[in-house]
Amino acid sequence: SSSSSSRPAKYTAIYSSQRILPLERPPDPSSFSSSNKANNTHDKNTNNNDLDSERGCDNYNGYVQNQAQTLHNWMKKKQSIVCVTGAGMSTESGIPDYRGNRGSYFRGHKPIIHHEFMNSEKQRQRYWARSLVGYSPFANAQPNLGHEALATLEEKGIIGVKLEECNEFDLLGDSCFGKKGNDVESRSTSTTRMISIITQNVDTLHSKAGIKHCLHLHGRGDLVRCMNCGHTRDRKEYHDRLMEWNRDWLEEATSAVQDRQNEDDAKGKRTELRPDGDAELGNKVSYDEFILPSCPRCGEYHHSQNSTSTTNDSHDQEQQSFFKTDVVFFGDSVPKHRFDISYAAIDAADGVLCIGSSLAVHSAFRLVKRAIERGTPVAILNVGETRVEKEGLGDDGLVTKLESPIGKTLAEVVNMLDD
Repeated sequence: SSSSSSRPAKYTAIYSSQRILPLERPPDPSSFSSSNKANNTHDKNTNNNDLDSERGCDNYNGYVQNQAQTLHNWMKKKQSIVCVTGAGMSTESGIPDYRGNRGSYFRGHKPIIHHEFMNSEKQRQRYWARSLVGYSPFANAQPNLGHEALATLEEKGIIGVKLEECNEFDLLGDSCFGKKGNDVESRSTSTTRMISIITQNVDTLHSKAGIKHCLHLHGRGDLVRCMNCGHTRDRKEYHDRLMEWNRDWLEEATSAVQDRQNEDDAKGKRTELRPDGDAELGNKVSYDEFILPSCPRCGEYHHSQNSTSTTNDSHDQEQQSFFKTDVVFFGDSVPKHRFDISYAAIDAADGVLCIGSSLAVHSAFRLVKRAIERGTPVAILNVGETRVEKEGLGDDGLVTKLESPIGKTLAEVVNMLDD
């Protein structure tokens, strides 16, 4: 990675092990209920001095409706809108984001890095042990108003682009599109190849809400994949097996978690969910005895294709198979074919709507940047500054910025469709 001196001064951030953390905490979306926070739609072609002025929204509902009207006006002039969504889309479902007002980064959370997981048995034990405790609330989260509104917009044909000539669709598996079963089946047999949403999220809440054409850019958190043979299985099934093999450990960990919660309660703190289903178990829990089941398809050990050993020692020639959630960890790369499809969707769109993302992660930022470079109008619905503003993109009026609670704003847009 480049040194801090080579980075644009306008984008001051902490870069550590592929983690990017904006230094400024964005405002709390609930603060927009105060009239002095209702400060306008941030159009990039508006004078900066005007951004701090009141726009006559003297209450919360009036402010949200004003923002929704601006977004509705932006959308109704377009025929092929594709959405790019981030973690802010799911905060109203109880899943925290990384960089929002209550983001986990601001509470000291450091998500696991790809090479740490791949190269260390101890890191895998720690990851899966904490996940066994923390994943259930993540998996049980339900779609919010925003997810449901986007599903309605897709159903009505307001969002979605057709990609008839995009052959990369044939490379997509369950980890990229929809849910197992009907959604994947309908995708594979459909003659129309479409993208409505490109999401950075791995929570599958778009699919739960009824979205049929959602590309999961970073994969899906409800699947696990063997890192040797590629066998994919349902994460719940894998968790059930983890529980079966680690009952004694889980009993001790559950007790430790309860003790931690009691301590937090006594201090007036709240034990919160992590964006990736991780759980903070404290220093009293050891992961050394946590057992990781091997892959049922390729066995406990497999031949190491990367081994350069010339000895007859079988240990040098074999390594243990293991499962990883079927998502792109920090420090890993999004598969090329997913980007090819995403680029095709951006190129086919006459408008790109970015929702709930600071665009700090390059995989999403590069899509929005591509749209701007092609002269495609971009609307950003996000509370807090994004990388687009930080890098001064869209100053020619292509970018419309809205800061408003996502769920209620999108629901208002849907309500305006019948007007």
